[in-house]
Amino acid sequence: MVALDGSHGAPGIRGETARTGETLLFALLIAALLAAASLVIGASDGGGWALAAEMVSRFSLLVFVAAMAVEPAGRLLRSQPTIAAARERPSLVLAFVAVSAVSLLCVAAPSWLGGEPQSLPSVAYCILTASILAVMLFSAHPGTRRFLGGPAWRAMQRIATSYFWLVFALTGIGRLIGPHRPDYWHGFALLLLVGVLLFRFADTFVTHWRVAEKVG
Repeated sequence: MVALDGSHGAPGIRGETARTGETLLFALLIAALLAAASLVIGASDGGGWALAAEMVSRFSLLVFVAAMAVEPAGRLLRSQPTIAAARERPSLVLAFVAVSAVSLLCVAAPSWLGGEPQSLPSVAYCILTASILAVMLFSAHPGTRRFLGGPAWRAMQRIATSYFWLVFALTGIGRLIGPHRPDYWHGFALLLLVGVLLFRFADTFVTHWRVAEKVG
């Protein structure tokens, strides 16, 4: 999986900005509104928490794709808006962690609040996902790279990115081929995931080509 580290990126792209707090707050507000609306809509059939978890998870996928795409866009397009957007990658990573945490809370809420038993696969998913979110959050801190060194830091980012990409992709595939009601979202989500992966591969190829041109 192509990393989220931007280790081969153009100068000046990385680093947190003054918008980190705003981005995080905005993402949490959207997640809270989606969860609240889902609870109201699903209140009649008792599926409000499940709907909330699904809708917040969909929003988290959009934030995840944005976090994967902004740095390649800054390097490939090299315009002022794309480079400015690329600088917001740490903010988007933090926003993704926060929104994903809200989604996990929605998954666990029926068990915590209503005493409904939570299935073993659901418990395992929540524990594993929370652990990977902690890894992503830790690796997003600017001091982590200096503390662990470049290779270990990139490995952490790749593990976290690969996990969530696979979770989103496998969920989409499972919903498309399973006995579920047709939902065009999952096809759209798979197109986004494959598209951003190809975009990052193109970025890696172009970056290596530019370096080879300079050396030659």
